[in-house]
Amino acid sequence: MGKEISRRDFTKLISAGALGLTIPNYVFGNISSQTNIKTKEFVENARKYIGTQYRWGGRLTKKHPGLDCLGLLFLAHSETFGSKWYDFSVYPSKIVKKNQLGRPVKGLDGILSEDLNFSSLKEGDIIYLLSESSIKDEPLAKIQGKNYWPWHTGMYSNKKKDLFLEASPFIKKVTEGNFKKILEDNPKLNKAVFVTRIDF
Repeated sequence: MGKEISRRDFTKLISAGALGLTIPNYVFGNISSQTNIKTKEFVENARKYIGTQYRWGGRLTKKHPGLDCLGLLFLAHSETFGSKWYDFSVYPSKIVKKNQLGRPVKGLDGILSEDLNFSSLKEGDIIYLLSESSIKDEPLAKIQGKNYWPWHTGMYSNKKKDLFLEASPFIKKVTEGNFKKILEDNPKLNKAVFVTRIDF
């Protein structure tokens, strides 16, 4: 991540640029243009798979056709950041611990869906949907003394329309729909969320 820049350093920066010198990776304000570009690229790389058939364990290979929820994110990440999709863990708890799909977002790292402030989400955020039903993995969150495990994941893809991009096990394909409605339609399955964000 780049450094904040002062007015004095800004003058030096302009002078250095005029002389053709190397310019440090400064951040103007809180958002760099690189972040915006990479975030958009990440979302678009996932979005191009809309309509692809949902298959459990799918990675769009001959051996593993179709895409599942993790496969969609792995491929989009691989195409955007040059990672290798097969290096990702299939266990959400390990993905989170290793920061493979971004770092946990403070305040969103285990929160009941009813308490979620949608304005705090950013495009490109990875959202794990949590329920109280245990799976063969560690719980991602403990909220009010209860453990919550991930059953599904996807990407927050459009802030204006509150869209969620996912390989849906219900619709049986990669789709993009209103995130608020998704949470409301399955309140027991989507009792809580855990969000990670890729910082550049």
